Amino acid sequence: MKYMHFRASCSYAALSMLLEKEGIQTEDYKIALEMNLPWLFTKENDSYVAGPSLQGAKWFNLWLFPHGFEMSEVFIHKQELITYILGHTPAMLGIRTESGKHAVVFTGCNGKYHFLNPVHENSTEPTELILSKEELLDRVDEEIVVGTLARTEPKFVDYSLLLRQSVGVLSNCLSDIEAYSRIVHNPSEYLIMMDKLFRALLLDGISMLELAGESTLAKGFTDVQKQFLVFMRGSRSGLISDVVSMDKLFNLTQDYIRLIESKL
Repeated sequence: MKYMHFRASCSYAALSMLLEKEGIQTEDYKIALEMNLPWLFTKENDSYVAGPSLQGAKWFNLWLFPHGFEMSEVFIHKQELITYILGHTPAMLGIRTESGKHAVVFTGCNGKYHFLNPVHENSTEPTELILSKEELLDRVDEEIVVGTLARTEPKFVDYSLLLRQSVGVLSNCLSDIEAYSRIVHNPSEYLIMMDKLFRALLLDGISMLELAGESTLAKGFTDVQKQFLVFMRGSRSGLISDVVSMDKLFNLTQDYIRLIESKL
C-alpha cells in the first residue's frame, strides 16, 4: 500500500499506486523531490499554484517521461465514466469525500467498484473504497478527468525554463500579495483570495520547503501564515498589512527565490 507523506499529496500517492501496478516502486515524496516540485510555481486561471496543487498529466509527466512512462488524460461525462474506466483499468480520478475532492485509483469491478484510497499511514480512513454504481456517480462531478499510464521511450526533461518561470511567478505573487494587502476589501472576498493569492506561498510552499529539508525557511513562512490566519479569523475589516509583516514576507520570498535560482 502506498501512503501520503506530505500535505494534500493524494494525487502523487495515487500516481505511485499506478506505477506500482506497472512494477515500479516509488513514493509520493520521492516523485515530488525528483521532479523539483518544491521549486515550481505557476499561475493558472488567475490563481498562483505550487506544490501538491500542481497535478495532472502536465506535471506528472515531468517525472514520468525520464522513466519511460506517460500519463494521458481524458475528460469524461459522468454518464460515460463507468464504461470508460472498465476499459481503462487501473485509472486515476477525483471523487468527492467528506474532506473535499480526493484522488483515487480504480482497480476493478466485481459488482461494485473498487478504488485504492490514498491516506496517511497513521490514518483511520480506509485504504480501499468499495462503491456501488450509484454511490460512485454521486461522488463525481458532471465532467471527470481520468488519467492512465502507458509505457513510452524515455524522454529528457529540461527544468531550466520551468525554474526560471517559477522565479518570475513567485516574484509576481509577492508583488500581488503586497498590493492586495494594502487595500481594504469586502470581508467575504478574502475567503476567495485566500486560495487564489495566498495559498501558494503560505500553505503549499511551506509543505514543499519542509519536504526539501528547508526547515528554517519553512518556519519563517509559518510565522507569517499564523499572522495571516489571525487576520482571516477576525473581522477582516482592516488591512492585511496591519497584521501581516510585509517586510518579513518579502525577505522570506527572496530567500525562496534564491533557492530556486540555485537549482539552475
